[in-house]
Amino acid sequence: MALATLSVNAGYTVDNTQKLEKVIGTITVSSASSTYPVGGITLDSVLLALPEVTTNSGVKRCVLQSATGTGYIYQRIPSTGKMMILQVPPNGSLTTAAPLQEIPSNTNLQGVANDQIDFEAQFKRNA
Repeated sequence: MALATLSVNAGYTVDNTQKLEKVIGTITVSSASSTYPVGGITLDSVLLALPEVTTNSGVKRCVLQSATGTGYIYQRIPSTGKMMILQVPPNGSLTTAAPLQEIPSNTNLQGVANDQIDFEAQFKRNA
């Protein structure tokens, strides 16, 4: 099986200020039959490939969330530039203090591939 990949959907918004560029849009995971890679799905290179992004300092910040309420938590890992998908541990619950855990690579990605993942990313503009 192919590893899962991300793509930014058409219709995103770009806001340029003097120092920052902000991009707001939705991300789609490649397909339900793809495999979730341990450590997350590559994100930063997808965002930096957008034609409106003019930076040489990388992604400064990116907030991700499900717009459809699937229950998955999406988080950008700055040190790797990947989007990690988190869930409640199988032996935990929302009432325990157990931290969320990364989904296993054998997870069926049907719920993730059909999710609408909203994002807001910020970049430092080139001078």
